[in-house]
Parts: sequence; structure tokens; C-alpha cells
Amino acid sequence: MRKLTITAIFLLAALPATVLAQSSDIMVTSVTAQQVTKVLSDLGFDFTLDKDGSGDPLIRMELKGGYKEVLFFYDDYKEHPGYESLQLYAAFSVKDKIPLQTVNNWNLKHRFARVYLDDEQDPAIESDLDLSGGVSLKGSLRVFLENFAANFETFKSDVVGEE
Repeated sequence: MRKLTITAIFLLAALPATVLAQSSDIMVTSVTAQQVTKVLSDLGFDFTLDKDGSGDPLIRMELKGGYKEVLFFYDDYKEHPGYESLQLYAAFSVKDKIPLQTVNNWNLKHRFARVYLDDEQDPAIESDLDLSGGVSLKGSLRVFLENFAANFETFKSDVVGEE
């Protein structure tokens, strides 16, 4: 029985990407803005597609409570089309300085996002999704967005002091 299970795993791993792409969710190693906006639409997100200062796409979205987040596209190599990584980012402008120890304590407790003080000493949170090894686009993007939203809520309360 064990040999049959191991053989089945190897056969599934050997399936070409085109077979995997026939499922409801496609496997990707890079994405275009159009692919991401299609998934966001399918998942019911409201967003605006824009461009950054370098001409790369970026997507503006809203978190619970009206807070803004931005999805950046990175690692567009000439060898293949599309972007190999995505980054979610949100920040606050604050009057009172946030102690660095507060930021460090938050980072010690959370795995899928990082918090730092930007060049104006305002707190920021970001998270990255690396696609280069191959991921299920819809599933990975959904989980990436959900994790960021959950981390944002703890960042907002634990670091910024907002409920």
C-alpha cells in the first residue's frame, strides 16, 4: 500500500502545468496585473488598478474600517513574462512616536508580516508573496489577503493603539 501511495504522489508531481491549469485554480510562477485583478474580482474585492512611479502596476484596496492598502508587483524579469512576487503594504501617520520596542515585540510574535518605522517614524506593515516556486493563484492570493487583513488588525491595535 505504501509503495502505491508514493507512486501516486510522484505521478501527481510529474503532471505538466497545463493539466494543473485545467482545474478551477491555475498554478503560476509569475502573474500579470490582469490575472490578479481577475482573481480579485472573482473573490469579490473592490480595488483600483494604477501604476507606480516606475510604470509597474499597483492595486489600491480598502481594509475593514476604511483603511487603505496597496498591492505592489515585483520581480519582472526579461526571461519570462509577469511578476514573480507581490507585496501588500499599509501605513499610518501618527502624532506620537511609536517606540521601537513596540515594533520589535510585534515582529517577534507574527510570522507572515513585518512592521517597521518608515523614514518619518510612522508605523508601516507589509507582507510578501513569492510566486517563483509555483503557487495556486486564486487560493494563494486569497490566503495572502486574509492573512494580511488579520495581521493588520493586530498591528492596528498592538502597535498603533487603535481599535
